[in-house]
Amino acid sequence: MQVEKFKNIEYLYVDNQSEHSIIIFHGYGANMQDLYGLHGMLSKDYNWYFPNGIHSLPYPGMSFGRAWFSIDMQELEQAMSRGEFRKFADKRSDEFDQSQTIVKEFCQHIKTQSNKFIIGGFSQGAMLASHLAGQLDINALILFSGTLIDKDALMQKLDGIKPIPFFQSHGKSDMVLEYSQAMDLFELLKLYKLPGEMVSFNGGHEIPMEVIDKAKQFLAKI
Repeated sequence: MQVEKFKNIEYLYVDNQSEHSIIIFHGYGANMQDLYGLHGMLSKDYNWYFPNGIHSLPYPGMSFGRAWFSIDMQELEQAMSRGEFRKFADKRSDEFDQSQTIVKEFCQHIKTQSNKFIIGGFSQGAMLASHLAGQLDINALILFSGTLIDKDALMQKLDGIKPIPFFQSHGKSDMVLEYSQAMDLFELLKLYKLPGEMVSFNGGHEIPMEVIDKAKQFLAKI
């Protein structure tokens, strides 16, 4: 693993001697190592970047965990005890806005070294990628198990956006982020004329091999 740093963002870098780049954002509680293995499964035609989340987590047992914004753990526990899901469409936080600002600069830096430029992420990282898509000049967007967050702000960012192709996946039995809310994100992206596909699978909060295979096919077409 090749660890590098851009200002205050630490990231893993895979140099495939390519003119094309992909940045992948990890989910809540993970870190830059979590999705590193994707580079060997999806494509060797890109240089890969896996940044660490901006915010460290203070929770016991998560000393190496990072995040793009904090989660109200009490709200999460209460929702789970009721058999309900947290709603993110009306959620907005200063931490999320801060992450977008910092990561946008990092993405623009990588973009200057790239011909094709793709961003994506898993879970919370996919939420971040969806908001960055309307702020950056990218060639494609990859969303693994994400959901709709801060809908009003996202709509403003998508207004007038070019038709970026996107790939989205979600488990029908996802107990962390509700499938129907992921579909809300999919429908919103389609509303703004982004060409994309939703790969639904019989599983939970994960990236199974059937999704890996579909994502690999998607990248081959970009």
